[in-house]
Amino acid sequence: MDIGKILVNLEHGKDSSLILEKALRLAEGSGAKVELFCCCYNASLRNSYLLDKESLLRAEHGYMHRVEAELEQLTGPFEELNIEIDLDLCWQRHKAEAVVRKVLRFQPDIVLHPIEQHSRLGHYIFDQSDWQLIRECPVPLLLVKQKAWSDGGHVAAAVDPFHECDTPGVLDVSILEWARRMVQTLEGDLKVMHSFNVLPHSAIFDEHLVTDFEGMQRKVRAEHVAALGALLEPYGLTTDSPAVTLKEKETHQAILEYVDEAHIDILVVGAVARGLLDRILVGSTIERILDQLHADLLVVKPPEFVSSITE
Repeated sequence: MDIGKILVNLEHGKDSSLILEKALRLAEGSGAKVELFCCCYNASLRNSYLLDKESLLRAEHGYMHRVEAELEQLTGPFEELNIEIDLDLCWQRHKAEAVVRKVLRFQPDIVLHPIEQHSRLGHYIFDQSDWQLIRECPVPLLLVKQKAWSDGGHVAAAVDPFHECDTPGVLDVSILEWARRMVQTLEGDLKVMHSFNVLPHSAIFDEHLVTDFEGMQRKVRAEHVAALGALLEPYGLTTDSPAVTLKEKETHQAILEYVDEAHIDILVVGAVARGLLDRILVGSTIERILDQLHADLLVVKPPEFVSSITE
């Protein structure tokens, strides 16, 4: 399935040049319709005690009209390439909820959402609305960082055929399908990575396992290679392919290392709903890598996922 509709969530007052450049490249490669969306709620205006209700409503409309005029200036490069593009604005305090409701109305195939870099050290800031959108967006969500893509987009799928991260098996297929879709759109190359971790010798208490620890390690490696090979077979890939990487270490460490080594532009990962207590105690891989990751992150949910936010 091709990408037919792209929703771009813009932050008013922030530099949108890079996210628009990426949206343009995706639309040009897929022929998709693009819609620019902006939740332009202004707390300072809303909290003004000098305005009565009618004056406040006029001020809100005037503010939105000004933002709309600014957004219209951004559509030129799309129109020059005959890419269908539209604008939509809303006035809502809770931005993540506004974006999800827009998704439910517009039914895009993918949402582009900017992540803001906030220090010279390259760290990024994630507010509560970012995390809510990551958890609740019902379609693939591309978290766009301030880093340009290479000419030939390097796309990698991070899969987990043993479901060590509570990942439903069908999610791996969705991850691979979306990675392949991005590769076709960007005319790039597909890469796949999987990481696993064998228990250290010191953590083995069974004396029978201790005596054959190396044999146990070989068995675990062989099982991971076999499972990954079975997953990749429909895609014409094998575990011996240069495009496939296995790393034996903690998942978050392996991903960060791999993205830098392979010069990845977009990493496609899966996300599953977790209970609040589990999320606090364990943390998700996304939470552990997102700030330090030197690539954009495409977050894919299981096909049966339903957002708790409704229209």
